[in-house]
Amino acid sequence: MARYAAVACLESMPAGTKSLVRVAPAVPRDVEVVGDAAKLGAAAVVLVSWHDASLLTAEVRVFVASPEDGVSHWIARTIVFSARDLPAERGRALGLVIASVLDESWGIAPAPKAEPPAAVVSASREAGKLENQPVPLATRAAPVEAPEAPPRWALEANVTTAVSHWGDMDDTIGGMVGLRHSVSTRWALRAGLGFRVSDVDGADATARTVLGGVGVIWMSSELERPGTFGFGGRFDLLGVHEAIQRGEGGQSSSRTETYWSLGADLLAQVGYGLSRGTALLVGVGVEELLTEADVYVGGEPAATIPHTQMVVELGVLSRF
Repeated sequence: MARYAAVACLESMPAGTKSLVRVAPAVPRDVEVVGDAAKLGAAAVVLVSWHDASLLTAEVRVFVASPEDGVSHWIARTIVFSARDLPAERGRALGLVIASVLDESWGIAPAPKAEPPAAVVSASREAGKLENQPVPLATRAAPVEAPEAPPRWALEANVTTAVSHWGDMDDTIGGMVGLRHSVSTRWALRAGLGFRVSDVDGADATARTVLGGVGVIWMSSELERPGTFGFGGRFDLLGVHEAIQRGEGGQSSSRTETYWSLGADLLAQVGYGLSRGTALLVGVGVEELLTEADVYVGGEPAATIPHTQMVVELGVLSRF
């Protein structure tokens, strides 16, 4: 973040401006800052400190010497980020805030003085004489444009298969669409609707399954970063409508039986970020229904629709 902040700040400064970035475990005293500025011949010193390990709240303090009157003072700003803001975005926002403070303090826009860089360097050298003088703290807040809010909604589309045991991977195929709404940085609510078609081995029958679900999702921050792998988990409560259709011998007629059931699923997900708003997802988990159905042919049991299945999903997640 420090590097991104320095680059964004320099891009807004006059040509030839240079910066020196240091990372310290603790905020130095004001006297030390003023002394270092004088030794380096710096026109300004910027202290960026974070309130906690999450790095969501940053305090920016800028020590400047005005090129017009040589008066040295501190200016402070507090910036609050969202947990969804990437480190690069936080750094660029900090850099723009720092640049706006320097513009305001130095009056770069009017620039009535000749050779402003020389005046800035001269004023910074005079700052060394102020080490033992009281330094006023400017508390007035300048309007700062808030970072763009992260997307709260996401749409996912999956191709799915469900198997009761290995070897039947090609018996079931279907798809599911889901709508997510983020309620915090890592948690989201989800509603989904899906459809699957299965061949019922041994019964000359086809099962068509319509299922709807509501649940919760947990996801890691890596899923939001392009070019990185992330992971997550999903739990849904399910409502299922099953329609089993089988032919009557060699005749063209058929018979269909239907039933309803409730259930739940639990999936682990792995994703790869294609862009900030799009990711590929692979999910593997277990689906459990309350109902198990038997299929009879000629009065004899021929197959069973299991109530426990393994579910595999492959899809795309898009945020908006």
